[in-house]
Amino acid sequence: MVSPSTGSIGARRVLLVDDDRLVLMMMTDVLERLGHSVETAQNGAEAYAMIRERPDRADVVLADRMMPIMDGLALTRRLKREVATRLLPVILLTGASAPSDQAEGLAAGAFYYLPKPVDDALLDRVIGAAMQEHDSQKRIRQTLRTHQTAFANLQVAQFTLDRPDEVEGVASLLASMAPDPERAFQGLNALIGNAIEHGLYQIGRTAKEELTARGAFQAELQRRASGVSGTVEASGTRKAEGIHYLVKDPGPGFAWRTRIGADPSTARSKGGRGVARAAVLFDTLAYNAAGNAVAGLMRHEKTETW
Repeated sequence: MVSPSTGSIGARRVLLVDDDRLVLMMMTDVLERLGHSVETAQNGAEAYAMIRERPDRADVVLADRMMPIMDGLALTRRLKREVATRLLPVILLTGASAPSDQAEGLAAGAFYYLPKPVDDALLDRVIGAAMQEHDSQKRIRQTLRTHQTAFANLQVAQFTLDRPDEVEGVASLLASMAPDPERAFQGLNALIGNAIEHGLYQIGRTAKEELTARGAFQAELQRRASGVSGTVEASGTRKAEGIHYLVKDPGPGFAWRTRIGADPSTARSKGGRGVARAAVLFDTLAYNAAGNAVAGLMRHEKTETW
């Protein structure tokens, strides 16, 4: 039995896209019982036309990966190319388990992969997480625009931090040095957040997933903050080719190769998705052998993200 969503995000407008009418009916029923309003489309082209007509008609897009005319992956790429819809979260539904399919979705800008058949409780949590990130990005967009003018000629910026509530502010300031600050912010926010949570607070991926599932993750962060030793260092340096970013933490590192590669479990895991997305958002990204320092480059010449 599915209960209406009681999360702080409240009811959201979902654009559900699938070429299977039965799936549309069943998923619409689930989403409405969760408290959301639903519009439907039968392929990506139809969904894209609906959003182009009115960009604010949906808070989140839930699209099948495989569809005729335009599939969910192509729809995601289209939405992420345009300023008006860049921040709109897209959740892909898929039965595909090939690592390359999962990595391709992350590269296109998908927020999350949900395996079919969809678990109702997981669907509710993922929509909530997508909207929290979306609201955060909308809030930070104006801040980035304000900072970018002032930071246009900044040559070097260096910060140390040791609390999760400092991550967004530091990431936004550093991102303001880049030619595409929104893209830089998403990558930096993921890398600095990972350095705090994993490197400094020693919360592993499995532990984070378990804590998040119990709704205890934020409480655990606060508990560990009181006894933390050391700091995370984050910096940006302007050079001829672009902005060089460096994030370092005092921890032992992590198995970064499995996070930025084509690992299907990463694409469906909140614990690994951010690092995987960062690898796509930066023009180049390189970890040291241990995984406790990472260097990213945002070139001055604006490059196509998707």
